[in-house]
Amino acid sequence: MISEPRCRVEIARIKINAPMYKDEETTREIAREIEERIARIEKDTDIIDTQKNAVIAAFEYATAMRVLDEEHEQDIRELAKALERLTSQLKALTKRFHLETPILNED
Repeated sequence: MISEPRCRVEIARIKINAPMYKDEETTREIAREIEERIARIEKDTDIIDTQKNAVIAAFEYATAMRVLDEEHEQDIRELAKALERLTSQLKALTKRFHLETPILNED
């Protein structure tokens, strides 16, 4: 059985074999980011409960991912609108100057 590559990291004083993301350096950087987030949560809340802090950090990451997904979807919608406007402008120019282009003609 082939298993995915793993990387040994420590987060909140817990050692785990995390699945490798891209490469070892990137995986360790992600672990450091989580470690820093949990340390900030501990400092801000005075909670030493590692499990609770891990859940809070996971929720923050999930929220951040949702925001990024929504921004990405909005960017795609705006790009599609811009491409539609560009296509309309190109079609208008081809008609105005009597140009024949197979790409812009609607068949």
